Amino acid sequence: MKIPDFTGFTILIAEDNLQNAEYVQITLDKTGAVILSATNGEEAVELCSGHPEINLVLMDAMMPKMNGFDAARQIRKFNTSVPIIVLTAYVSTTTIHETVDAKCNDFLAKPIGPEELFMIIKKWLGKE
Repeated sequence: MKIPDFTGFTILIAEDNLQNAEYVQITLDKTGAVILSATNGEEAVELCSGHPEINLVLMDAMMPKMNGFDAARQIRKFNTSVPIIVLTAYVSTTTIHETVDAKCNDFLAKPIGPEELFMIIKKWLGKE
């Protein structure tokens, strides 16, 4: 598997599960991207607000303090263009509707393989 080059891009990982966050972090570390991390929805909103250089958000759907969908709605109030990809273990019609309603761009079902992760990031960063 070829590791993509995301040098020059900043990606926010919003994930409360430490193992999942570390997995995504380790997978993306090899790409050259700058990685920022949030452990709940409120932190994700704060980081997006304070870091306009963020090019993509990987947003866990279920987090404490503020879930990923509500965090996405808050982010959309000040940033309508950053791609937000929902990460969820519970894919259902409701999840898909919630993703669209929160104006998220796409979603990935957990568990996520490295190739799948790279593919969706390349898609939304225009690196296909």
